[in-house]
Amino acid sequence: MFIISYRLPYEKLDSTIEELAINDIYNVFYENPLEITTDDYGYGYIERDDEEIILKVAYEEQEGLEEFKEKLKEILKMDYIDVEENNNDYTTFDFPAIHLDDKYVIAGPEEEVEGKTKINFISQGAFGTGLHETTQDILKLILNELDLKDKTVLDIGTGSGILSIAASIAGAKSIVAVDIRDVEDEVMLNASLNNLTNIEAVVGNILDDTELVKESFDWIFINIGGEETKMFMEYIKSHLKEGGNLLVSGLVEWSFDEVKNNVESYGFKLISKHQTNEWVTAVFR
Repeated sequence: MFIISYRLPYEKLDSTIEELAINDIYNVFYENPLEITTDDYGYGYIERDDEEIILKVAYEEQEGLEEFKEKLKEILKMDYIDVEENNNDYTTFDFPAIHLDDKYVIAGPEEEVEGKTKINFISQGAFGTGLHETTQDILKLILNELDLKDKTVLDIGTGSGILSIAASIAGAKSIVAVDIRDVEDEVMLNASLNNLTNIEAVVGNILDDTELVKESFDWIFINIGGEETKMFMEYIKSHLKEGGNLLVSGLVEWSFDEVKNNVESYGFKLISKHQTNEWVTAVFR
Protein backbone atom coordinates (compact mmCIF):
# COMPACT_ATOMS: atom_id res chain seq x y z
CA MET A 1 0.00 0.00 0.00
CA PHE A 2 1.17 3.53 -0.79
CA ILE A 3 0.20 6.62 1.19
CA ILE A 4 0.24 9.88 -0.80
CA SER A 5 0.20 13.01 1.37
CA TYR A 6 -0.92 16.57 0.67
CA ARG A 7 -0.78 19.68 2.83
CA LEU A 8 -3.85 21.88 2.78
CA PRO A 9 -5.68 24.41 4.98
CA TYR A 10 -8.20 22.89 7.35
CA GLU A 11 -11.06 24.92 5.90
CA LYS A 12 -10.55 23.20 2.52
CA LEU A 13 -10.77 19.71 3.97
CA ASP A 14 -14.46 18.98 3.37
CA SER A 15 -14.51 20.35 -0.16
CA THR A 16 -11.34 18.42 -1.03
CA ILE A 17 -12.72 15.11 0.27
CA GLU A 18 -15.95 15.78 -1.63
CA GLU A 19 -14.01 16.45 -4.83
CA LEU A 20 -12.09 13.19 -4.43
CA ALA A 21 -15.32 11.28 -3.84
CA ILE A 22 -16.81 12.74 -7.03
CA ASN A 23 -13.83 11.15 -8.78
CA ASP A 24 -14.42 7.78 -7.05
CA ILE A 25 -11.47 8.15 -4.66
CA TYR A 26 -12.55 7.14 -1.16
CA ASN A 27 -9.44 5.80 0.63
CA VAL A 28 -8.81 9.17 2.24
CA PHE A 29 -7.90 9.95 5.84
CA TYR A 30 -6.25 12.66 7.90
CA GLU A 31 -5.22 13.49 11.44
CA ASN A 32 -7.18 16.24 13.14
CA PRO A 33 -5.16 19.11 14.58
CA LEU A 34 -6.09 18.80 18.25
CA GLU A 35 -5.68 20.90 21.36
CA ILE A 36 -5.61 18.86 24.57
CA THR A 37 -7.85 20.21 27.33
CA THR A 38 -8.64 19.21 30.91
CA ASP A 39 -12.05 18.82 32.46
CA ASP A 40 -13.41 17.82 35.86
CA TYR A 41 -12.74 14.12 35.31
CA GLY A 42 -9.63 13.96 33.13
CA TYR A 43 -8.59 15.09 29.68
CA GLY A 44 -10.43 16.01 26.51
CA TYR A 45 -9.68 17.74 23.25
CA ILE A 46 -10.99 20.28 20.82
CA GLU A 47 -10.40 20.24 17.08
CA ARG A 48 -8.48 23.23 15.80
CA ASP A 49 -9.60 24.78 12.53
CA ASP A 50 -6.81 27.33 12.18
CA GLU A 51 -4.00 25.02 11.09
CA GLU A 52 -2.87 23.16 8.01
CA ILE A 53 -3.48 19.44 8.00
CA ILE A 54 -1.98 16.54 6.11
CA LEU A 55 -4.50 14.81 3.89
CA LYS A 56 -3.56 11.24 3.01
CA VAL A 57 -4.78 9.10 0.14
CA ALA A 58 -4.14 5.35 0.10
CA TYR A 59 -3.41 3.41 -3.10
CA GLU A 60 -3.25 -0.38 -2.94
CA GLU A 61 -0.96 -1.53 -5.77
CA GLN A 62 2.43 -0.68 -7.28
CA GLU A 63 0.96 -1.00 -10.76
CA GLY A 64 -0.66 2.24 -11.89
CA LEU A 65 0.80 4.28 -9.03
CA GLU A 66 2.32 6.98 -11.26
CA GLU A 67 -0.92 7.46 -13.19
CA PHE A 68 -2.84 7.66 -9.91
CA LYS A 69 -0.50 10.33 -8.57
CA GLU A 70 -0.92 12.40 -11.70
CA LYS A 71 -4.70 12.06 -11.45
CA LEU A 72 -4.57 13.32 -7.87
CA LYS A 73 -2.42 16.29 -8.81
CA GLU A 74 -4.89 17.23 -11.50
CA ILE A 75 -7.90 16.93 -9.20
CA LEU A 76 -6.37 18.74 -6.22
CA LYS A 77 -4.37 21.31 -8.18
CA MET A 78 -1.41 20.76 -5.87
CA ASP A 79 1.68 18.59 -5.72
CA TYR A 80 1.98 15.78 -3.20
CA ILE A 81 4.50 16.31 -0.42
CA ASP A 82 5.28 12.70 0.31
CA VAL A 83 4.71 9.17 -0.95
CA GLU A 84 5.47 6.30 1.38
CA GLU A 85 5.05 2.58 1.13
CA ASN A 86 3.21 1.17 4.11
CA ASN A 87 2.89 -2.58 4.54
CA ASN A 88 1.04 -2.52 7.87
CA ASP A 89 -1.95 -4.75 8.32
CA TYR A 90 -4.56 -2.21 9.39
CA THR A 91 -6.50 -4.83 11.32
CA THR A 92 -3.76 -4.75 13.98
CA PHE A 93 -1.52 -2.10 15.49
CA ASP A 94 2.15 -2.20 16.42
CA PHE A 95 2.42 -3.16 20.07
CA PRO A 96 5.66 -2.90 22.05
CA ALA A 97 6.34 -5.33 24.90
CA ILE A 98 5.25 -3.89 28.23
CA HIS A 99 7.16 -5.07 31.28
CA LEU A 100 4.66 -4.59 34.09
CA ASP A 101 7.06 -5.70 36.82
CA ASP A 102 9.67 -8.39 37.48
CA LYS A 103 7.08 -11.15 36.99
CA TYR A 104 4.83 -10.21 34.05
CA VAL A 105 5.23 -8.85 30.55
CA ILE A 106 2.58 -8.14 27.92
CA ALA A 107 3.83 -8.92 24.41
CA GLY A 108 2.83 -10.17 20.99
CA PRO A 109 2.53 -13.95 20.56
CA GLU A 110 5.63 -14.11 18.35
CA GLU A 111 7.87 -12.21 20.75
CA GLU A 112 10.36 -14.26 22.75
CA VAL A 113 10.44 -13.44 26.47
CA GLU A 114 12.70 -15.01 29.09
CA GLY A 115 12.43 -14.99 32.85
CA LYS A 116 8.87 -13.63 33.05
CA THR A 117 5.31 -14.81 32.55
CA LYS A 118 4.20 -13.51 29.19
CA ILE A 119 0.63 -12.39 28.58
CA ASN A 120 0.06 -12.80 24.85
CA PHE A 121 -1.73 -9.81 23.39
CA ILE A 122 -2.56 -8.35 19.99
CA SER A 123 -3.97 -4.83 20.00
CA GLN A 124 -6.59 -4.14 17.34
CA GLY A 125 -7.27 -0.59 18.42
CA ALA A 126 -9.79 -1.02 21.24
CA PHE A 127 -9.24 1.04 24.35
CA GLY A 128 -7.03 -0.63 26.93
CA THR A 129 -3.79 -1.67 25.27
CA GLY A 130 -1.82 -1.75 28.51
CA LEU A 131 0.17 1.37 27.69
CA HIS A 132 -1.67 3.86 29.89
CA GLU A 133 -0.75 4.43 33.54
CA THR A 134 -4.23 3.47 34.71
CA THR A 135 -4.19 0.19 32.83
CA GLN A 136 -0.72 -0.73 34.06
CA ASP A 137 -1.60 0.09 37.67
CA ILE A 138 -4.80 -1.92 37.59
CA LEU A 139 -3.04 -4.86 35.92
CA LYS A 140 -0.40 -4.95 38.65
CA LEU A 141 -3.10 -5.05 41.29
CA ILE A 142 -5.04 -7.80 39.53
CA LEU A 143 -1.98 -9.98 38.94
CA ASN A 144 -0.16 -9.47 42.24
CA GLU A 145 -2.32 -8.15 45.06
CA LEU A 146 -6.02 -8.87 44.71
CA ASP A 147 -7.64 -12.12 45.82
CA LEU A 148 -9.38 -13.30 42.68
CA LYS A 149 -8.98 -17.04 43.20
CA ASP A 150 -12.26 -18.76 42.22
CA LYS A 151 -14.05 -15.40 42.15
CA THR A 152 -16.54 -14.11 39.56
CA VAL A 153 -15.70 -10.85 37.80
CA LEU A 154 -17.59 -8.26 35.74
CA ASP A 155 -15.31 -6.07 33.61
CA ILE A 156 -17.26 -2.95 32.57
CA GLY A 157 -15.90 -1.18 29.49
CA THR A 158 -13.55 -4.06 28.75
CA GLY A 159 -12.07 -2.60 25.52
CA SER A 160 -9.32 -4.97 24.46
CA GLY A 161 -10.17 -7.38 27.27
CA ILE A 162 -6.75 -7.06 28.89
CA LEU A 163 -8.16 -6.74 32.44
CA SER A 164 -10.38 -9.77 31.96
CA ILE A 165 -7.40 -11.74 30.69
CA ALA A 166 -5.35 -10.72 33.73
CA ALA A 167 -8.20 -11.71 36.05
CA SER A 168 -8.38 -15.14 34.47
CA ILE A 169 -4.62 -15.60 34.78
CA ALA A 170 -4.91 -14.54 38.45
CA GLY A 171 -7.33 -17.40 39.09
CA ALA A 172 -10.80 -15.95 38.64
CA LYS A 173 -13.47 -18.60 38.10
CA SER A 174 -15.38 -16.71 35.40
CA ILE A 175 -15.31 -13.26 33.84
CA VAL A 176 -17.98 -11.33 31.92
CA ALA A 177 -16.30 -8.70 29.72
CA VAL A 178 -18.75 -5.96 28.67
CA ASP A 179 -18.42 -3.13 26.18
CA ILE A 180 -20.92 -0.96 24.34
CA ARG A 181 -18.76 -1.33 21.21
CA ASP A 182 -18.41 -4.59 19.31
CA VAL A 183 -15.05 -5.76 20.65
CA GLU A 184 -16.04 -9.42 21.02
CA ASP A 185 -13.64 -10.70 18.34
CA GLU A 186 -10.70 -8.86 19.87
CA VAL A 187 -11.45 -9.99 23.40
CA MET A 188 -11.90 -13.61 22.41
CA LEU A 189 -8.80 -13.58 20.18
CA ASN A 190 -6.62 -12.37 23.04
CA ALA A 191 -8.22 -14.85 25.42
CA SER A 192 -7.47 -17.71 23.01
CA LEU A 193 -3.84 -16.58 22.65
CA ASN A 194 -3.49 -17.30 26.37
CA ASN A 195 -5.54 -20.53 26.28
CA LEU A 196 -8.25 -18.97 28.45
CA THR A 197 -11.79 -20.30 28.14
CA ASN A 198 -13.62 -18.69 31.08
CA ILE A 199 -14.17 -15.21 29.59
CA GLU A 200 -17.56 -14.30 28.10
CA ALA A 201 -17.73 -11.18 25.93
CA VAL A 202 -21.00 -9.23 26.03
CA VAL A 203 -21.69 -6.35 23.63
CA GLY A 204 -24.33 -3.75 24.39
CA ASN A 205 -25.53 -1.06 26.77
CA ILE A 206 -26.00 -2.84 30.07
CA LEU A 207 -27.59 0.25 31.64
CA ASP A 208 -30.44 0.16 29.12
CA ASP A 209 -30.74 -3.58 28.55
CA THR A 210 -31.03 -5.34 31.90
CA GLU A 211 -31.21 -8.74 30.21
CA LEU A 212 -27.60 -8.60 28.99
CA VAL A 213 -26.05 -9.28 32.40
CA LYS A 214 -28.35 -10.45 35.18
CA GLU A 215 -26.07 -12.23 37.65
CA SER A 216 -24.13 -10.76 40.59
CA PHE A 217 -20.34 -10.84 40.97
CA ASP A 218 -17.59 -11.02 43.59
CA TRP A 219 -15.58 -8.32 41.81
CA ILE A 220 -16.47 -5.52 39.40
CA PHE A 221 -13.82 -3.64 37.41
CA ILE A 222 -14.45 -0.26 35.81
CA ASN A 223 -11.64 1.67 34.12
CA ILE A 224 -13.41 4.30 32.01
CA GLY A 225 -13.30 7.51 34.04
CA GLY A 226 -14.79 9.27 37.03
CA GLU A 227 -17.97 10.56 35.43
CA GLU A 228 -18.74 7.13 33.97
CA THR A 229 -18.07 5.48 37.33
CA LYS A 230 -20.66 7.73 38.96
CA MET A 231 -23.13 6.93 36.17
CA PHE A 232 -22.70 3.16 36.75
CA MET A 233 -22.86 3.13 40.57
CA GLU A 234 -26.51 2.12 40.89
CA TYR A 235 -25.89 -0.72 38.46
CA ILE A 236 -22.67 -1.74 40.22
CA LYS A 237 -24.34 -1.86 43.63
CA SER A 238 -27.17 -4.03 42.30
CA HIS A 239 -24.77 -6.48 40.59
CA LEU A 240 -22.14 -6.86 43.32
CA LYS A 241 -22.50 -9.62 45.87
CA GLU A 242 -22.69 -8.77 49.56
CA GLY A 243 -19.12 -8.15 50.70
CA GLY A 244 -17.97 -7.85 47.09
CA ASN A 245 -15.22 -5.59 45.82
CA LEU A 246 -15.08 -2.75 43.29
CA LEU A 247 -11.88 -1.89 41.41
CA VAL A 248 -12.03 1.60 39.90
CA SER A 249 -9.46 3.28 37.68
CA GLY A 250 -9.25 5.96 35.02
CA LEU A 251 -9.60 8.58 37.77
CA VAL A 252 -7.62 11.84 38.05
CA GLU A 253 -6.34 13.26 41.30
CA TRP A 254 -8.26 16.55 41.04
CA SER A 255 -11.66 14.83 41.09
CA PHE A 256 -10.80 11.70 43.08
CA ASP A 257 -12.35 12.91 46.34
CA GLU A 258 -15.62 13.72 44.57
CA VAL A 259 -15.78 10.28 42.94
CA LYS A 260 -14.75 8.59 46.20
CA ASN A 261 -17.53 10.37 48.09
CA ASN A 262 -20.04 9.33 45.43
CA VAL A 263 -18.96 5.67 45.60
CA GLU A 264 -19.07 5.72 49.40
CA SER A 265 -22.60 7.15 49.32
CA TYR A 266 -23.68 3.74 47.95
CA GLY A 267 -22.33 1.97 51.05
CA PHE A 268 -18.77 1.26 49.87
CA LYS A 269 -15.59 1.71 51.90
CA LEU A 270 -12.22 2.69 50.42
CA ILE A 271 -9.73 -0.15 50.95
CA SER A 272 -6.69 1.12 49.05
CA LYS A 273 -5.61 3.95 46.76
CA HIS A 274 -2.83 3.76 44.15
CA GLN A 275 -1.49 6.63 42.07
CA THR A 276 0.90 7.09 39.13
CA ASN A 277 1.40 10.69 38.06
CA GLU A 278 -2.09 12.26 38.15
CA TRP A 279 -3.92 8.96 37.56
CA VAL A 280 -5.59 7.16 40.46
CA THR A 281 -6.79 3.58 40.95
CA ALA A 282 -8.81 2.55 44.00
CA VAL A 283 -10.28 -0.56 45.58
CA PHE A 284 -13.60 -0.34 47.45
CA ARG A 285 -15.56 -2.94 49.39
